[in-house]
Amino acid sequence: MITAAFTGESGGKMNGLSKYLVNIPSKDTPRIQECHMVLGHTICELVELKLFPK
Repeated sequence: MITAAFTGESGGKMNGLSKYLVNIPSKDTPRIQECHMVLGHTICELVELKLFPK
């Protein structure tokens, strides 16, 4: 299984526990969450396009 972790600034406890670590360089929780939402939706769209090409 391929794992990805979405974290804030330092990665916290998730740092080193997943194959891909996406750090948002901020301490501002709402900004971090906004970035996570955009990235999550982008990844979902890319997977859907790969599995179900138009």
